[in-house]
Amino acid sequence: MTPRVLHIDTGRTWRGGQQQALYLYQSMLDQGFATNICVPSASAFSEKLKNLNLPHFELPLRSEFDIPSAYKIAKIAKEFGYNIFHCHCSHSLSIAVISTLFNSNVKIVVSRRVDFPVKLTFFNRWKYLNKRVTKIVCISDAICNVLLDCGFPKNRLTTIRSGIDLSKFKNSDGLPIRNKFPNKIIVGTIAAFAGHKNYPLLLDVAFLLKDKPIAFVAVGDGLLLEQMKKIAAERSLENFHFEGYRTNIGNYLKAFDIFALVSKKEGLGTSLLDAMSVGLPIIATAVGGIPEAVRNNENGFLVQPDNPVELAEYLRLLADNADLRHRFGKRSLEIVKDFDINKTVKANINLYYEILNE
Repeated sequence: MTPRVLHIDTGRTWRGGQQQALYLYQSMLDQGFATNICVPSASAFSEKLKNLNLPHFELPLRSEFDIPSAYKIAKIAKEFGYNIFHCHCSHSLSIAVISTLFNSNVKIVVSRRVDFPVKLTFFNRWKYLNKRVTKIVCISDAICNVLLDCGFPKNRLTTIRSGIDLSKFKNSDGLPIRNKFPNKIIVGTIAAFAGHKNYPLLLDVAFLLKDKPIAFVAVGDGLLLEQMKKIAAERSLENFHFEGYRTNIGNYLKAFDIFALVSKKEGLGTSLLDAMSVGLPIIATAVGGIPEAVRNNENGFLVQPDNPVELAEYLRLLADNADLRHRFGKRSLEIVKDFDINKTVKANINLYYEILNE
């Protein structure tokens, strides 16, 4: 059987998971597969699809118990003959499972992108271990291990790592941004202002290094942005710069000297992969799937998520040693080839065939 895949993503903001879903969907279209995607109306994803002139369905997708949206998805699947739902987030999985009450001729795949434990309550068993859910695609081995520890059956899990377009930023120009921070080593991060991204740790490090010629530059927005700005102001952190949400990510990456990601939890971290694709040395916390991309003392340093002194010392070492930054950056360019989006797409398509032809 040939895969006919309807992708579903209920996210209303644009983050790494939505980019991964778009990569896969767009590549399947380019390869001639019968495929489409359901996204929330008036969401960042729907705007992105409109700008790219890509076919899509806009649905309310108001909650994971949106029965009218689930019924609509079942009708779409029947009309166009879709035989697989690929759910790209937790809420979309709930809706897809409900939709099979109206159309049972569909198998479900769900991507798991976070390394948070999942308690197998009655509801979560109904959701994740439903007979229609054939595979849970973990984007890192770390996520797979977390789910195994939670009691998920091994035969339901598979690892397909997130990927990136390795040439995405080849024409980006970091000079205008670099000129904003003359005579500084720029330590950059690209991450949402959410609790698990651990921005207080980075602020602590900026305080410890405030007398060094280092500029900390944070790109992203989120619920905690204003709170972090307030903390930075209270501590007089003139070396910490909040850039907010930006679309010209490549220009920032090309301007950075060092990339930092200090999460408490992280499924894998595609922002890390983007940074590696432009040859940046990395300093990151040894959590979740991060060690699958950042190899300690090869392309960066791995530290604990609760030790600002250790993190500051490694950042000082990188900032003071251009040769070390160059060596780590060169190794990043080699390692990131394992995360080519084409490999990710191929692995997902192979999984669809495997599921349909079992």
